Amino acid sequence: MKPDQRSAFDRRSWPPEEAEEALRAYGCRVTQPRIAVLQALLELGGTVDAATLTERAQRLVPGIHEATVYRTVNTLTEVGIASHVHAGHGPSLVRLGGERQLVAVCDSCGKIEDVPTEPIEALVESMETTTGFRLQPGHFALEGMCARCAQQS
Repeated sequence: MKPDQRSAFDRRSWPPEEAEEALRAYGCRVTQPRIAVLQALLELGGTVDAATLTERAQRLVPGIHEATVYRTVNTLTEVGIASHVHAGHGPSLVRLGGERQLVAVCDSCGKIEDVPTEPIEALVESMETTTGFRLQPGHFALEGMCARCAQQS
């Protein structure tokens, strides 16, 4: 399927071993670092911090620099393969394009957790009903403290 026929990158269409094909399908120049970063992103799934993505990419291409990973993520974001999530003062977060799961990030340990959609959908609906404002959650992470850190504090 060509990229213009998709609304967003579909991870089910591209297993990690087909990262090179996915890059070509999206019109990207195919380089070892790009293959490694996309393969790492496909393998990890979900929302990950840049350090974790770099570590996984380095297993695939030893010596790949963190700056190369950031540049590659920017390229992948420009073509719709990846997207970023803002996490306040925390690390840069990245995920495959099209993933809209809202995540929470622990301010203490950095743990990333998926947020149940039902309460957020209720909030979005309530805001629109009462104020007319339509929230678009997913681009920003919620910040707080995970259960383990809260228990230790």
